[in-house]
Parts: sequence; C-alpha cells; structure tokens
Amino acid sequence: MKNIRYWTEHLTLLSLHGFCKILPWKTASNLFGWIACTIGTHMAMNRKAVRHVRAAMQCDHETANLITRNHWNNLGRVMAEFPHLKDIAESHVEFRGEEHLRALKDDNQCGILFGAHIGNWEVIPHALLHHFDLAMHPVYRAPNNPMVDKRLHKYRSPDGRLVPYSKSRKGMVGMVKALKSGEHLGLLIDQKYNEGVDAPFFGMRARTGTAFIELSQKYKCPLVPIRCIREDKKFIIEASTPIQTQDRDTMDVLNDAHTILEGWIKENPSQWLWVHKRWKAEELRNVA
Repeated sequence: MKNIRYWTEHLTLLSLHGFCKILPWKTASNLFGWIACTIGTHMAMNRKAVRHVRAAMQCDHETANLITRNHWNNLGRVMAEFPHLKDIAESHVEFRGEEHLRALKDDNQCGILFGAHIGNWEVIPHALLHHFDLAMHPVYRAPNNPMVDKRLHKYRSPDGRLVPYSKSRKGMVGMVKALKSGEHLGLLIDQKYNEGVDAPFFGMRARTGTAFIELSQKYKCPLVPIRCIREDKKFIIEASTPIQTQDRDTMDVLNDAHTILEGWIKENPSQWLWVHKRWKAEELRNVA
C-alpha cells in the first residue's frame, strides 16, 4: 500500500509540475494559488492553521480566517513555481542587504544563512547562485516519499552546483564537510524539531533545533538571517546583519533568531506556512 501511495503522490506531482512548466510562471502561480486557496480552506488542517494564527497573532477569528486563506494561496503558488525557479531567480528578484551577501562571498570562510517558510523560500538558493555566485547548499526535512524527494532535488540543485542536505545523521556529516571546505549552508528554522530545545516563539514554547547556532560557534562563521518576500510581480530577497554567536549562550542566540522570525511573520503573516505543527498542544488549549 505504501508503494502505491508513493507512486500516486509522485505521478500527481509530476503531472502538476509538467502542466505548470508549459504555462508562464505568473499564470501557473495565479492558477494554483487560487486552487490551493479554494481547496485548502475546506481541509481539516485548515482549522489547525486558524488556531495557530489566532494564538500567535492574538487576532479574532475573522482576521485569522483571512490570513489562513491567503496562506493557502501562497502555498499553492510555491508548489506551482518549482518548474520556474531558475527563471524567477534570474529575472524576477530584487535584493536588500546585498552587502551582507557580498561579504559572505568574499570573506574566504564558511557561512550559515537561516530563514523561514516565508514567501517562496525555494527561490533563495537559485537567486544567490545566479546573482552573487554564492552557493548556499539547502538543508531541508526530507519528505517521506523518496520519489518526491528525488523529484524536488532536481529543482533544488540547478546544474548540480548545489547539494541539498537532509536533516538527518547522514545529512549532518555532509554539512560538517561542507563547512570545513569553506562552503555555505542555508536552512529554515521554523519547523518543530523533536530533538531540539523548548524556546519561546510568539510567547509559546516551540521545540527548535540549535545545530545551526552550534555549527556557527564551532566553525566561527557568520550566521546571517535571510528571507524571501512575495510581491505582485517579483520577489524581494533580504539579508540582514549577521547575528553574533561567539561567546554567547545558545539560548540567547536562539531567542534573537526567533525574534527576527516573529518580526518577519508579523509583517507578512499570510506568507508564512501556518500548517506546521509548531507549538505544543497545551500551548493552544485555550484557543478556540
């Protein structure tokens, strides 16, 4: 049964991406944004997303429904834009904080960039590679379906110049080797990580990994916040001042990182991925 499900998921994704590839990227993005918005708001997990929005943003049910509806739109767009990542990254992005990216490229040492599932986060590695010749190898949570994982690898590694590392023991070995070789890693820190630590996120406890901080401390490399903001006909990629990690407590650094993420999400709440199981159940108990 598992193999049948995997094949079904893979063929569905293959068909979706094949269809999106023949459409202009904006048309594909608009279409599947609308489809995801229409379907997502009727799915069971939509209720979970609404609860997350209400708990984090401290808003009423009507506002939470609107944010969640628009969040589905963004997620559908992300899925439709996979076949167009190269074109989007080359021709439809603008940068803020370029000086931080050039510093990473020119400092002759390894580096770590961190962000969240905001806008279209998949655009970032392609854009840095094309515009700055900065290879940021993405660190990701591998999907359960190995065929889907392999399919997404093709989009995440343009021309084979980027090496995606999964969040696993094997992936960690590859990450360490990359840093030792003076390369750069990029990872999203906004997902629940069971082996992590409890850290405040929007005033609630969230299980979060700290390896990105510990690696920065061990290899004495910059830890740079980076995000992708979706606008009407383009994306803004913004890099911020590196967070100081040396001679600091890991939790203090993590609190700084979470504060940055909270600010980003409050600025564009409908562009964050609210369906993640981010907080402990007891933190959401009093949210209807």
